[in-house]
Amino acid sequence: MTIKEQLTIDQWKTLVNAPGAASTFVSTASGGAFEVFSEVFTASKFSAELARKEGGSGYGMLVDEILDDMKDMTVEEAKEYAVKYQSRDPQGIRDEIKQYIADTVALARTLPDYEGYKRFILEMIVKVAETKTGGILGIGGSSVVDDKERSALEEIAAILG
Repeated sequence: MTIKEQLTIDQWKTLVNAPGAASTFVSTASGGAFEVFSEVFTASKFSAELARKEGGSGYGMLVDEILDDMKDMTVEEAKEYAVKYQSRDPQGIRDEIKQYIADTVALARTLPDYEGYKRFILEMIVKVAETKTGGILGIGGSSVVDDKERSALEEIAAILG
């Protein structure tokens, strides 16, 4: 029996969405809309590369199942899975994201391979923070992790335990 089969659809959606939520939290820590787009693209690319990797992601069964599920998802299913935040202001959304991740951690800690899931999220958000931003059309940009991003990374790491 797979991990997904042992959970409700809402629990599964939470596990699938938390890595993206953590990436969004880091990407919105500083920079403008173009930087956020670039950084979220980095998170998607990170996941897609792992999903195509032969022999599994290296993060354990939980992450492998999540990536397999994401790989086969249609656009309509992805829309259905998407987190719907209640807040309309950026700080309110960031607060909701932190609570969402905390709620997800409470569930994920009860499952096999939590440490791999945690490592997957942490490595993804570091890549997001290190995304080259600034410049014009990617030329002359920088991959420096600024203080706001560093703080966001530390906040997510603390939530994950």
